[in-house]
Amino acid sequence: MSEKTDVVDPNASPVGAVVGMDYFMSLTFEEKICPVVLRFAGELMEGRITGHKCPQCALVYVPPRGYCPICVVQTTDADEIVAADRGVVTNYTVVTPVAYYGQEATEPFAKVSVSLDGGGSLSLQDVLDLPANEVRVGMRVEAVWAPPGERSIDDIGNRWGSGEGVIRGWHLTGEPDVAREDLPKQGGF
Repeated sequence: MSEKTDVVDPNASPVGAVVGMDYFMSLTFEEKICPVVLRFAGELMEGRITGHKCPQCALVYVPPRGYCPICVVQTTDADEIVAADRGVVTNYTVVTPVAYYGQEATEPFAKVSVSLDGGGSLSLQDVLDLPANEVRVGMRVEAVWAPPGERSIDDIGNRWGSGEGVIRGWHLTGEPDVAREDLPKQGGF
């Protein structure tokens, strides 16, 4: 004796094709910050940019990572250096804001990479008091620190964070630009 069964198409939708829907949601992440990043953040709050200098190849990493990815060796507090809060712009991106929900910026702005004097670099930094179309590679800049009572390390995490709650941005030092052939290599490589 055989029973009759209906075969159901698993790809068929009972209501037809879904084109789109509005759904507002929010996600909250809590990330445990590693000790080397916590130390870096604490030093920023004190007005110091710190990094680690590899004990083998002497490359400087700012912020410190706790290891040198080139030599594959651990770095520790013994390898910590205080980096300069002056340097040269080695790269930049001009961002032209696109209107989207929550967007506050309306004018183009630049984010720069600063190769710090003596080693190390910081990315995603703001240049202050200079229109985006005047930002250029080779500019000599120095950090503009937030006053001690207004500093915040809320944007610093294990994977990202520019320290903008501590360093407001960078302004021109008034020194001549560094020629392209004399620029430090990004990241010290």
